[in-house]
Amino acid sequence: MRLRALLDTDALGLRLLGGEDELDRTVRGVMTTDLRDPSRYLSGGELVLTGLAWRRDADDSEAFVRILAQAGVVALAAGEAELGDIPDDLVVACARHRLPLFAVHESVAFATITEHVVRQVSGERAGDLAAVVDRHRRMMTSGPAGGGPDVVLDLLGSDLDLRAWVLSPTGRLIAGPKVAGPGLPADTCAGLAAEHLAAARTGRRGPHRVTLGAATYSLFPIRSSGHRPAAGGGRSAQASRDVRETVLSDWLLAVEADAGDWPAERLDLLQGVTQLISVERDRRDAA
Repeated sequence: MRLRALLDTDALGLRLLGGEDELDRTVRGVMTTDLRDPSRYLSGGELVLTGLAWRRDADDSEAFVRILAQAGVVALAAGEAELGDIPDDLVVACARHRLPLFAVHESVAFATITEHVVRQVSGERAGDLAAVVDRHRRMMTSGPAGGGPDVVLDLLGSDLDLRAWVLSPTGRLIAGPKVAGPGLPADTCAGLAAEHLAAARTGRRGPHRVTLGAATYSLFPIRSSGHRPAAGGGRSAQASRDVRETVLSDWLLAVEADAGDWPAERLDLLQGVTQLISVERDRRDAA
């Protein structure tokens, strides 16, 4: 989201004190801090909220703002609850470092601003990722594979902070993110596959939520659209065999998150990811 959009929402109680020429900057996150040096917790692109508890005298403003600017922060929002009017030395320091400065009315909680920014940024990331998934699907269905499921799993991690893996019905790790933390232990893979098979046999619709140890996972079935030759037998026997073979042949997407409170847009996105992986699997089977 753009900084300018923050001023369009009256409920946020933000007043611009400087940096009007920088309002087209993109906000990628939000952080609340009163540390004198919060640089270790900053990665760039944040809107920083502060109650000014770090400020003991006028010289502190220059040091604090310089640290934020060097860390790639896009703007600073200072609360009026502690000191009333925002100190002039902070306004001057922000102007010197070309850091947009907002005043936050004392009636507005930082949590309100944080929730708004997170919701907006997450929605935009999901939209961007959905476009990437759709483009990747078209590449894979019309020509050579576009990098396999690993590419999309990396995007889930980088854009939505979701770690995800593709597993076989027996718990074999088929694909996982290449850039997001440690891999999934073999016993966890086996446990997730067993839980998925048990849930699938009951006929319950996915995603299935499972807790293993301290982590919660959401399991999405990856339905193969390929058609395999049918063996002989009656219609009833064939139907029973089809159900059993489907359960025992479907891959699954295991996401380290609880999808129970996800919005419909995010669920639709993950369903799109499973369809993309299904297309890639069918291509491999047909090769």
